[in-house]
Amino acid sequence: MPDKRFADRTVMVVGAAGALGAGLVSAFTAEGATVIGVDQSVPTGDRHLDGVRYQAVNVLDDTRLAMLFDEVPVPWAVVNTVGGFAGHTPLTELDPAVLTGQLELNLASAALVTKHALRRMITARRGRLVHTASRAAVATHGSGFAYSVSKLGVLHLVTMAAEEVRGTEITVNCVVPSIIDTPANRSAMPGADHASWPKIPDIAQAYLFLASPAAHLVSGAAVPV
Repeated sequence: MPDKRFADRTVMVVGAAGALGAGLVSAFTAEGATVIGVDQSVPTGDRHLDGVRYQAVNVLDDTRLAMLFDEVPVPWAVVNTVGGFAGHTPLTELDPAVLTGQLELNLASAALVTKHALRRMITARRGRLVHTASRAAVATHGSGFAYSVSKLGVLHLVTMAAEEVRGTEITVNCVVPSIIDTPANRSAMPGADHASWPKIPDIAQAYLFLASPAAHLVSGAAVPV
């Protein structure tokens, strides 16, 4: 049997209680990783996996997030799936609170994860950071400005972070999904063609590669799935 890609490596999955995050926890565990699962609350039911070290942390709390990164072993990889969606409304009806909320949930959270992940990885002189953006980041139609611009910021964050660590053994990339096949998305869009949506086990393959030692030449990339 071939060696597992993440044997003897620690991987932190941020957003571990969500559908995508829980799926990634499962995928990395299956590949031999020691997984630290981070979310506002510890997942329950089938999203709670034995052997995973779960931590309840609000990633928008900079002080608490710093403490978390200082308390755990330096992760080989940090995979961030934290985010949220806002409904489509025209700009003439833009709610400032919704815009601020989306920027905090999608962009500020990613920026703070980047801050502390790179802070630890730079001391270790190696690592992989993988964020989650969205196809909506490059959309200029559909009346979804608040969500779109927050995810566009994630793409820019990844590019700038990759440039900051260029020439090191640290890489920064992101996966760019379309609508993911999750129970929540199926419930929200019952009439959609669910069969055409990408499935989490398939999407996980992109994260597994970008977080692996084999991806050492790839940094600053946005990989559509």
